Amino acid sequence: MKKIYIIILFVLITTNGFAQSSLWTINWPIAFPQGDTKDFIDKTSFRGISVDGRSLITDNLSIGGSAGWHILYQKKQNEPPLSIDNDEVSGDVSGTQFRYLNAVPLLANAHYYLDVNKAKAYFGAGLGTIYAEEKINVGLSSFHDKSWRFGFQPEIGFFMPFKYSDVGINLSLRYLYGTSAGEADPISMFAVGVGFGFFKY
Repeated sequence: MKKIYIIILFVLITTNGFAQSSLWTINWPIAFPQGDTKDFIDKTSFRGISVDGRSLITDNLSIGGSAGWHILYQKKQNEPPLSIDNDEVSGDVSGTQFRYLNAVPLLANAHYYLDVNKAKAYFGAGLGTIYAEEKINVGLSSFHDKSWRFGFQPEIGFFMPFKYSDVGINLSLRYLYGTSAGEADPISMFAVGVGFGFFKY
């Protein structure tokens, strides 16, 4: 995790140095698993956070970075047995499963903005990497996988400043996709983000 914190700090520092006009947001993402991720955990997640920093290079175009953390969890019963096969033991384990997925996307992004009165509607996408930890606990047995994979995240959103202020509400809809890594399946989820932002002109 130490490497993740260093990357996040680097993204935030370099993003702040691109230009004087910038948009910073901190968001609470509500994640809806899709595809293989939904097969693993199909429960909506209300746990997570994302921080974005963007600098405007023209009046309508920004480049920047995004760091997030999605925490998914589900308790599952009556699932098929899980197989164990290593040098020490082999066999099947059955019982109540506790499934976990932690996904940390670290992305560079670009966005285009449309003025709507004093608000900003925007759309864009991010490219980068996702660090993921998947784990299943069954009784005293634990199956886990840690991996880095390529990540992609298109997004649409809306920033509405409060009256007489550069601070405002930020709303967004994102689709996060991470490629498969080794035996780990791809990551796929929609995230509805609600948060606060600061638009420095």
